[in-house]
Amino acid sequence: FPSHDTLRRYWRGAFRFPIESAVTSEFGTKRVYNGRLKNFHTGLDLRAAMNTPIYAPAPGKVVLAKDLFFTGNTVILDHGQGLITLYAHLNEIRVKKGDVLQEKQIVGLSGKTGRVNGPHPHWQSVIHGVKVNPLGLTQSWMPE
Repeated sequence: FPSHDTLRRYWRGAFRFPIESAVTSEFGTKRVYNGRLKNFHTGLDLRAAMNTPIYAPAPGKVVLAKDLFFTGNTVILDHGQGLITLYAHLNEIRVKKGDVLQEKQIVGLSGKTGRVNGPHPHWQSVIHGVKVNPLGLTQSWMPE
């Protein structure tokens, strides 16, 4: 992940989901390949058909917008104060590095790029280098 310790805090209060959708794979579930535990799921997978718009859940600055091997077309937003979020497997990226997004601004279109079985957005959050469940960002206890 890009290392960012932006002092400015772009967000206020609880985040929104990047898409109104059911969670199809929860944070922390075991990832087993060929009968062996390899790792744990580091984000939330959300149900979405191909080319469904994916939105910024809170204001932030685009620090990465490119195609990566495992996560495919990927966007990372720096929300400030050590909080970043990632959006993976996009069919199309609609932002560029350096863009400052507002809540509900489009990030890209859902897809099945990278190492996936079908179309869905993967939403991940990292606070000061620690991967955390993005669901927690949507809770009302988030600082104003």
